[in-house]
Amino acid sequence: MAADGRRQFIFISALALIFFSPPDSPAAGPARAAWHTKSSPHFEVYHEGIWSPGAISLELERMYSSMCLDMAMFAPWMVREKTRIYIYSGQESYLAGEFSPPKWSKGLAYLARKTVVVYDTGDMAALKAVIAHELSHLYFESYFAEKLRYPPQWLNEGLAVLMEDKAYSSGGPWAAALPYMTKERLVEFDRFFGVKIGDLPGDRQIGDWYLQSYGIVAYLLRSRQRLQFKNFCGLIRDGEATGEALWKIYREKSPLELQRRWLSWTMAINREPSGGFSINDRGGGFEFKQAEFSSFGFTKFGKKEKK
Repeated sequence: MAADGRRQFIFISALALIFFSPPDSPAAGPARAAWHTKSSPHFEVYHEGIWSPGAISLELERMYSSMCLDMAMFAPWMVREKTRIYIYSGQESYLAGEFSPPKWSKGLAYLARKTVVVYDTGDMAALKAVIAHELSHLYFESYFAEKLRYPPQWLNEGLAVLMEDKAYSSGGPWAAALPYMTKERLVEFDRFFGVKIGDLPGDRQIGDWYLQSYGIVAYLLRSRQRLQFKNFCGLIRDGEATGEALWKIYREKSPLELQRRWLSWTMAINREPSGGFSINDRGGGFEFKQAEFSSFGFTKFGKKEKK
């Protein structure tokens, strides 16, 4: 079998494992006897201990209403089927639990079982953000899985971070961070769409990559362009090259042309009346700090240095 054929076989086999996990696999979920449950119109919530995070069902339904505007076009099943959400009481029990998550993770999404697994940190806003991030993966990956494909990393993570940011009622940290992204820290768009997280050398570059992915998806998925974004994702799912898909749907002549327009858009939405930060500023007068409340642990957000 040729190398390309072997890779395709391995990928399809992996998808088969996702969809047809045996009943005793972690994706099947732990025994319900160990959990207390709450039910809402679109979720079955399982939580450790007698008490669940305060008003969790109401908060999840509010979040669902917001996400549905952007995600139902990819996962129409989210309207008629409930998603299971397991909330461990803390990180220790989460790591020791039946789902066996990686130590670095704050949440997991199991596509085959329409299940999200997280742990409670005592911060409702942060918990909602992590759940929104994982739900986005669940909904979006189900769309690509219909054709036994997986979405490009930048598109998958950028959309998940956008949904995470929207979970904050008064504006999220990613939107607040975008103005602090200097042009020299961007990956040029003619290379960006082929970059993988594993190609990046360190935490700073990974954080920048996530922020750039978020910014690009936020630009492509504006409220009046939902149908365009869906059609763009459809072409990508069908195997179209990113550059070709950008031209067919957005009439962007090249990734670098998209970069030029994206930078203009970013400057317009972030320009301060006082003549503040512009993404084209070439100075280094800011520092990035770790954002513990983000679902992605490497993300660093900006803070201007005091002069």
